[in-house]
Amino acid sequence: MKRISILIVSCLLAFTSCVTSKKYKELESSYNKLKNNYENLNVKSNEQTGKLKQLTDEIAKLNSEADALREQSRTMKKQYEDLQTVQKNLSTTSQKEMQELLRKIQQSEESLQQKEDELREKNKRYMELQAAMEKQAEALTMLKQKVADALVGFEGKGLSVVQKNGKVYVSVDEKLLFKSGKWDIEKPGLEALAEVSKILEQNTDINIVVEGHTDNVKYSGTGALIDNWDLSVKRATTVVRTLLKNTTIDPKRITAAGRGEFVPLDTNETNEGKQKNRRTEIILTPKFDELLDILNN
Repeated sequence: MKRISILIVSCLLAFTSCVTSKKYKELESSYNKLKNNYENLNVKSNEQTGKLKQLTDEIAKLNSEADALREQSRTMKKQYEDLQTVQKNLSTTSQKEMQELLRKIQQSEESLQQKEDELREKNKRYMELQAAMEKQAEALTMLKQKVADALVGFEGKGLSVVQKNGKVYVSVDEKLLFKSGKWDIEKPGLEALAEVSKILEQNTDINIVVEGHTDNVKYSGTGALIDNWDLSVKRATTVVRTLLKNTTIDPKRITAAGRGEFVPLDTNETNEGKQKNRRTEIILTPKFDELLDILNN
């Protein structure tokens, strides 16, 4: 295995040294497409949240309208009963007035029935959407626990697993994966990524984004890489290839992205802050197919 790794690293270094300007531009174009796909996923997530709020507001409005119609119906029924009493006792209420009041009562009851039917349908969709969201949240929590259990031997050694914003973040410090300014993965990093690959193989309904991050120290290497943007992208794609190697993970599920120095976790004014910022994040997001089907229907 060690001889194979050395061979792969040698090939990568040889390949990198031969990268032409045209090939670099192709890689940059590919990165921009992947970045747009990632941003589209966030837009879809925000749209789903907005639609859920709109549906909740509609249900509240329908409830209010239904209450008003019920009150109107009770008032009209009371008026009708009063008219019946007057007619019985005094025989002065006209038949035409009675018929008009009955017509209005009937219209009110039909409108109320329509509103109640609409309200039931809205409530049904709301409950379906709520159940789907709870199911997604439960699946996400289970996924986070599986990942944490698989990587328990690496936590505290440059790796952390957190759940936030409807996603699971596996954050790996530079020291666990790469040497400074390099993108060849070290042995401890390979072992950690092997465990992550097993989880991703078992959970086929999870989309994966691999993001490379650096501090603000200018890249000083030589060759095809120019700056921290290039370095972060190269590290992300190296991690992606490692995750896919000898696995059944569908490459369509994975996006590689380089964020350079522009999404820091901490200040770049201290060595400790810079160390936190030099990281690779593997972001796991459940697919929203079920939620989208409910909203679109």
